[in-house]
Amino acid sequence: MSKAITIVGYEPETYCDHCGRALQHGVRTDTLGTVGADCLNKMIVADRKKFSRDGKPGASYVRTLAKLRERDSDEQLRRMGYGPWHFVFGLSA
Repeated sequence: MSKAITIVGYEPETYCDHCGRALQHGVRTDTLGTVGADCLNKMIVADRKKFSRDGKPGASYVRTLAKLRERDSDEQLRRMGYGPWHFVFGLSA
């Protein structure tokens, strides 16, 4: 994994810091600012051990993770079976 990115929250009705597009659902990250789920999914390194098909999670799963991170505390996420590693992805160069 060259570089890691962490999903830290969710931002409704915003703009993508990566491509400038208007977004209904923005994914806040620790290093790239707020990006669209499609942009983030394209930048993520494929991991076939974690995700089937092309090895990427998919935009809808990325949006779901962002909403969970925004809404729930770390303790609530742990009780639902989500650990910190669920929100960290490798970025392609």
